[in-house]
Amino acid sequence: MKLKNHTKIEKINFILKQAKIKIIFGLIIILIIIIGLFLFLDSSKTIFSKEQGVYFCKAEKDKQDFDISEFEEQGLKKLISLPLEKVDLDKNRIPKHIYISPNKKNLIYFEKTEEVPVGTISKEKGLVAVRIMYQPQCINLKTGSKKEIDQKIDSGSLVFSPTGVKIAWIKRVEEATLEKLQATNKKREIWTSNLEGKKAKKIADLDEKVVLLQYWNGNYVYFWGLKSVGSYGLGRININTGFVEHIFPKYCSEELTNCQNFRFSSSGELFIYEAGVRKEGEEEKQVMSLFAESFDKEESWEILVTNYISDRLWMPNEKGVVYTEQVLKKKGGIEEIIHLVDLNTKEDKKIYSGNYISQITPSKDSEYLYFIEKENDQVFNLIKLNIQTQESEIIDSGEYNQLKLISSQ
Repeated sequence: MKLKNHTKIEKINFILKQAKIKIIFGLIIILIIIIGLFLFLDSSKTIFSKEQGVYFCKAEKDKQDFDISEFEEQGLKKLISLPLEKVDLDKNRIPKHIYISPNKKNLIYFEKTEEVPVGTISKEKGLVAVRIMYQPQCINLKTGSKKEIDQKIDSGSLVFSPTGVKIAWIKRVEEATLEKLQATNKKREIWTSNLEGKKAKKIADLDEKVVLLQYWNGNYVYFWGLKSVGSYGLGRININTGFVEHIFPKYCSEELTNCQNFRFSSSGELFIYEAGVRKEGEEEKQVMSLFAESFDKEESWEILVTNYISDRLWMPNEKGVVYTEQVLKKKGGIEEIIHLVDLNTKEDKKIYSGNYISQITPSKDSEYLYFIEKENDQVFNLIKLNIQTQESEIIDSGEYNQLKLISSQ
């Protein structure tokens, strides 16, 4: 009887011990999960703080290089230094065409290699028109390594794939002017490749003589281009099939001759443009207005403006459009007003007023605007504007040709 009781007690103790172990094990798992969540949230916060997607280039006098820095909550973080482009014996500038991948791992810029004379402007003054030739270079932003891209890429037309591991580009042509391109009836070729230009594949031919690629989203690359003087094309190319789909905005004529300044949103589903339209009672007079439309033509907005627009762009969240209105001051000079239009409510809000504003670039979270503003002829300021509070601060200053803002694609 005692033996049985002893055995029963041992079983109970064993069960209790096992239960205790399970409880401890469970608590450890819960603790690991909690710690993991904190780490994840902290990591998410860190990632979010680095999701500005805006980069600042600055050159200093008497230096051959310029710095590229990324905006962070703590301020500017230098990423890399690159060589300036020589304009003449005594003048350098930041390269015009710089592209940064959406994953922030790589940068492609076009390095000037030579100037090729294409015609004489004035024999008396000895002025000769030249074509600047460029060589694309790919920079790894983590290691700083540089690789030459062995392809003839048009410096003004390059976009990264959404993952940042491929590029789409327009092949460079030998013809230096629009007139020469029209005379040869040559089509423009769109290609894709990896970042080093390898595994290159021709996707499609375009009738547009000048092509500006806008974004690569999903299976499509969105573009707009110039067919001839005053005649435009707007559309997208299917990367897989090569099919070119043109779109004709609601307020544009067939050749888009009354329209200009097209801008696609990052998804490609929306675009803005300016169109000359006739108002009621003004049959002979066209008034330029700003419009936003969806690619499927299901939605359309007219943004009412009364003065000249110098900038127009999409907010990354695609909920609004930013444009800059130029207003003549009573005492002379120009005042520039930044407007934010909410497409859902149609509210047009003035969020900043300044002097000669340029290079407006929104953060990827759509919370801030960065831009360059003139203080005087020698000093231009880099401004950071909180869109919600409309508070602004000066981040940096310098000569205009020494400052440049870039947005990651």
